[in-house]
Amino acid sequence: MNATPGSPMGMSGEVLPDVATKSPLRGAIERKQWTADSGQAWVVVMLLVIFAAYTGYRSQDFWTLRNWQVLVQPLAEAGLVTIGMMVVIASGGIDLSVGSTIGLASVTAALVARHGHGTVATDFAALLTGTAAGSFNGLLIGCLELPPVLVTLANMVLFSGIAVTLTAGNSITGLPNGVLWLGDATLFGVPAAFILFTVVVAITSLLVNKGLWGRYVLAIGCNPVAARFSAMPVAATRWSIYTLQGALCGLTAVVMMARLASARADMGQALMLISIAAVVLGGTPITGGSVSVLGTVAGVCTFYVVQNGLTLLGVSPFLQTALVSALLLVAATIGAMLRHKRPEG
Repeated sequence: MNATPGSPMGMSGEVLPDVATKSPLRGAIERKQWTADSGQAWVVVMLLVIFAAYTGYRSQDFWTLRNWQVLVQPLAEAGLVTIGMMVVIASGGIDLSVGSTIGLASVTAALVARHGHGTVATDFAALLTGTAAGSFNGLLIGCLELPPVLVTLANMVLFSGIAVTLTAGNSITGLPNGVLWLGDATLFGVPAAFILFTVVVAITSLLVNKGLWGRYVLAIGCNPVAARFSAMPVAATRWSIYTLQGALCGLTAVVMMARLASARADMGQALMLISIAAVVLGGTPITGGSVSVLGTVAGVCTFYVVQNGLTLLGVSPFLQTALVSALLLVAATIGAMLRHKRPEG
C-alpha cells in the first residue's frame, strides 16, 4: 500500500488514519457543532431582537447613545469571561474560580499601581496574575487529571483568600489616571472595552471553528478517552484552555478597574454564574463536545439588554430575575426541541 505524504505508518507498513483529520470523532464533532450554531443560538438571537424592538417601542431612552454606552461597558466585561467559559465548557470542564481570579488580578495590579509603577506595568501585572492562576488550574486538571469542579472550587477559595489577605478586606482606591483610561476611552462613540470584546470574540471564533486546536477542544469534550487514544494532546490542550481563561480574567480585571476606579477581592464574583448561564443559554451544552460562539455572544447580551430594558420599563428588580430565568428556560426548551427533531446522521 502506498502512503500519502504525511500519513503515519504502522509497524507492519499499513497506513494509519491521520488523527487530526480522519479521527472517528470528527464527524460527531462537526455534527454537534453545526447543531449548536443552527438551533438554540438562533432562538436566543430572535428572542433578543424581539425584546429590543418591544423595549425600544415602549421606552424612548432605550436606543439612545448614552444608554448603550452605559450598557455595553459591563456587558463587555462579562463577555470576556464568558468567551473563556465557553471554551472551558465545550471541553467538558467548568471553572468556578473566575470571580476569584478577577479579584486577585485586580488587587495585584492595584498594588503595583500604588507603588508608583506605570500603566503598562499595572495592566501586565493583572494579565500575568490571571494567566498564572488559570495555568495553575490547567496544570492540576490537564496534567494531574483532577476533576475540574474540585480544582476550581478549591482555587476559588484559595485565590479569594489571597486577595482578601493582600487588601485586609478593603477596597483599593486612588488609582492613577493612566490606569483608568480604558474606562472612558471610546472610538466613534463605541467604548474601547466593547471593541476589545469584539476582537476577542473574532479571534476565539477562528481558533475554535477553524483551527486544529478547536478540534482538539471539541474532541476532548465529546469523548476524552477516545481523544487520548487518537493521539491528541489532551493534557496540553486542557492546560491551554484554562490558561486562556485565566488570561481573559486578567484582561477583565483591567477593564473593571478602569470603569470602577478601584479594586476589590470580590470584584468579579457575580460574573461566574452569569458566564456559565450565558454559555448554556446560547446553546453550548454543559456536557461539552459542542460550541456556539454566536449563541454565547447572544446569551451574554441577553442578560444585560433584558436587565437594562426591564429597568427602563420600571419593572421591579425581583421580577427581573424571574423574567430572565423564564427566558433561559424558554430558550433551552426550544433549543432542545430543535435538536430532538434534527436527524443525527
